[in-house]
Amino acid sequence: MKVCLYLELEERLRDSGIGTAIRNQRRALELNNVSHTGDLNDDFDILHLNSIGMKSLYLAKGAKRKGKKVVLHAHVTADDFKNSYRFSNAIAPFLQRYLTYYYNQADLILCPSEYTKGVLINHGVKKSIIAISNGIDTDKFRFSEKMRKNFRDKFNLSGIVPLSVGHLFIRKGIQTYVNIARKFSNRFFWIGRRYKKLEESTVSRIVKNAPENVTFISFIGDIVSAYCGTDIFFFPSFCENQGIVLLEAAACKRPILVRDLPVYENWLKEDINCLKAKTDDEFKEKLERLMEDKSLRNKLAENAHEMSKEHSLKNIGAKLREIYGNLLDKK
Repeated sequence: MKVCLYLELEERLRDSGIGTAIRNQRRALELNNVSHTGDLNDDFDILHLNSIGMKSLYLAKGAKRKGKKVVLHAHVTADDFKNSYRFSNAIAPFLQRYLTYYYNQADLILCPSEYTKGVLINHGVKKSIIAISNGIDTDKFRFSEKMRKNFRDKFNLSGIVPLSVGHLFIRKGIQTYVNIARKFSNRFFWIGRRYKKLEESTVSRIVKNAPENVTFISFIGDIVSAYCGTDIFFFPSFCENQGIVLLEAAACKRPILVRDLPVYENWLKEDINCLKAKTDDEFKEKLERLMEDKSLRNKLAENAHEMSKEHSLKNIGAKLREIYGNLLDKK
């Protein structure tokens, strides 16, 4: 069995969640001795596509004509495309129709969560769908006291410092993040790309009017140091298909505060491995609890770390191997 893992426009998507996902897939297969390639001209049995572009559609149709099995990974839905780039809300209905057509070209669809599976089914996707975590490289993402010190020294940090990681999109909850930061004197960090040519004017306004205690960083060479150097992972996103950064923060033993969304049900549990909020007032109240209660921070961090182990690339690779094998066994 040999699998071709392919991501259209991979260089441009390298710093995105999808870019992380395909790197995780490659490592997961290596850990489970599954042969894989990224060369479309290579000989392989299964084509596993991670993007939704026209080239990916062309490749899927071509592979099926050659009798190869096609797996499409649903990292994108119209729901999570909204409130991202300029005009994304206007484009979303058209994108939804295309995605339904595209995903129905697959022999099998993979998606990051049961929530996303439900979204795809509701949008008319008829092909078989399996939910499987994007996984986390637990060898890379782990707490380091040295990294913590270096990061805090570099930015002259003291006290409890919240962090969020993600592209500067409205749907990522940046307005909530800024609103809450304004109520505290602590330093707040947000690390993520900003697409000035494509962004909504609202994003520019939020960033421009953010209080001085919020630091926006477009890119950092070693994101692990940021997780280690801060104290609370505060992620107020309005829509996710899973949220790889949550697994990264958990693996680095950071306590997590998230918006209460259906996608987190069954793996992020209130007052066990995270805290959840629905409104700005709730976010403020729960962030205060975390800042003031070290034992609560430690409890949530330890439990989040244990949860992250279930998503290790070794485990995800074993599941992928089984999924691929079952797919090839089907006539």
